[in-house]
Amino acid sequence: MSKHITPAQAAALIPDRAIVSVSSSSGLGCPDLMLKAIGERFEAAGHPRDLTTLHPIAAGDMSGIKGVDYIAQKGLLKTIIGGSYPSGPSD
Repeated sequence: MSKHITPAQAAALIPDRAIVSVSSSSGLGCPDLMLKAIGERFEAAGHPRDLTTLHPIAAGDMSGIKGVDYIAQKGLLKTIIGGSYPSGPSD
């Protein structure tokens, strides 16, 4: 039995009102596929809802990496706690 799961399978494990940590430095190390899977699950099923996300530095917005843009959807996010937010794309 494989111990690896897909981003979609991992996204399916996130319950409503969960606290999710997103660790990256803008686009560097951004879990882009995971954030995309969370956003796609929400668009398809309406869950997870009302997430709180923790970001040392906002994830994405660099070199074509969407990052948190995937989860910036009304109803998906309730609270965002971040250390800093990039001022825009670095391209």
